[in-house]
Amino acid sequence: MAASQVAFNYVPGDSRVPMFLAELNAGPPAYSGLSPQLIIAPCKTGSAAALFGKPYNAGGTDPNIVCGAGSIAAEMLLYARQRNPIGQIFVLDRGAVTSGSAAAGSVAFAGTATAGGTVTRYINGERYDANVALGDTAAVVAAAFAARVAKGYTKFNQLMAAPVTAAVTAGGTATATSVGLTANHPGTEGNAISVLAGLDGDESEVPGITLTVTPLTGGVGDADMAALLAKLGNSPFDFICAPYSTTAQLNAVRDFLAITGSGRASPMVGLDGHYFTAMSGNLSALTTFGAGRNDPHVTIIGINSVPQAPWVWAASLGGEVAMRKNLGRPLKQAIEIVRPMQNLVQAGLRPPLDPANDFDPTDQQSLLSTGISTWYRTADNEVALQRIITTYQTNAAGLPDIGFLDVEKVFGGVYVKRFMKNALLGAYPRSSMMEDNPQSIQGVVTPPQATACVIHAYEKLHGAGIVRQPDLFAQNVIVEFDYDNDRANFYLPVAVTAALRIFAVNETLFSDLTDASGF
Repeated sequence: MAASQVAFNYVPGDSRVPMFLAELNAGPPAYSGLSPQLIIAPCKTGSAAALFGKPYNAGGTDPNIVCGAGSIAAEMLLYARQRNPIGQIFVLDRGAVTSGSAAAGSVAFAGTATAGGTVTRYINGERYDANVALGDTAAVVAAAFAARVAKGYTKFNQLMAAPVTAAVTAGGTATATSVGLTANHPGTEGNAISVLAGLDGDESEVPGITLTVTPLTGGVGDADMAALLAKLGNSPFDFICAPYSTTAQLNAVRDFLAITGSGRASPMVGLDGHYFTAMSGNLSALTTFGAGRNDPHVTIIGINSVPQAPWVWAASLGGEVAMRKNLGRPLKQAIEIVRPMQNLVQAGLRPPLDPANDFDPTDQQSLLSTGISTWYRTADNEVALQRIITTYQTNAAGLPDIGFLDVEKVFGGVYVKRFMKNALLGAYPRSSMMEDNPQSIQGVVTPPQATACVIHAYEKLHGAGIVRQPDLFAQNVIVEFDYDNDRANFYLPVAVTAALRIFAVNETLFSDLTDASGF
């Protein structure tokens, strides 16, 4: 008697009692999932994320409630949510730093106003105006400026607190008074807070009042990235952004996200993840640093003399990529994963006050050749992304390699991997392996069936614009069954869709076009 060709999960095979037996099972699921973003930055003591002590799901809650008003994390969450409006965003509090101290600076006021006006200065790129009346002394103006800083600023329709506390220095006189500015967090992050003039171009100084800015310095204490990343446990985070870019911190990130050992991208862990940060420096500093990195799981965007601190840029970039490269997208919406990031305007980011500090095309070529991502200034002085890459430059043999250069290739490859996992585990959740299946028994899989499964999945990916060359994939795919170890081995030669970045045009001028003009 031939074996039953239909497999059941719950209907018994030996029932003698006449009855109607039916079980309801879900078929193979269509691919979809979550692709969370994580922000690592200092929160204020007592805020929701600080109290939680591990990654906190921010949802759509006010960043000031999640992270604490005036915190670096709150500003990062604000920018990340602006670029990634409905994605999952979590916040991990940096916590205290060892032997930390806060950066401090000042704005010194002197003189007496000989006319009314407005004192304007920008703290971390945000505008603070203090009104001045005729006859106001330096002490009065200083008090007005300190009060204005205390009110914070509005960004993306959200009231935010300044990243510093402002206090009139004790012992000031009527004609000379300083406002001390102290970063809200101990640590080196505060050294990046700028105090600038003239960013909008419509400001004018108050006659009779002079201002002298002492930049914020003296912030001490670095985040322990290895300890912070250990708090992630087995929670998946595809996009991790933070302002931390020292060699030690990036080494910790490299080891955490590695494809070997217990790294997140290793086969035994399989959680993946990519790190986004920003680094400030001139061309020499950035290219020298970038040339010393070689990590396919890290992206560094280079900035120079910009008004805002690196954490703002890291958050905006991380949010943009998290939205564009969401690895949980259904197949019909997945094309964005492989589209290039160029020309995407980053609302709220400010380029350098002096365009001479922008990186020109020659500089950008040098940056992109040493693992540093680039941006450009638009006609109306906004910031737009140019090319977002990883720091990967050479393979294990030390040979130049562009396989993991662009984030589109990296995230496209991860999407293919997850889609194939969904296809295989969906088709064969509980199957036995055989060389052939002459009776077509349900619940048995053969090498040709497994091969057909991955070819069909690749064709779906091709139809969605994610991969190329399905014919060559079908010719070269290898599926081997290891019956001794209950294991199926797959070789999947994947060609992720290429990105159109460069238009090269040869325009040749002729007095008259003839049949021979086409050479």
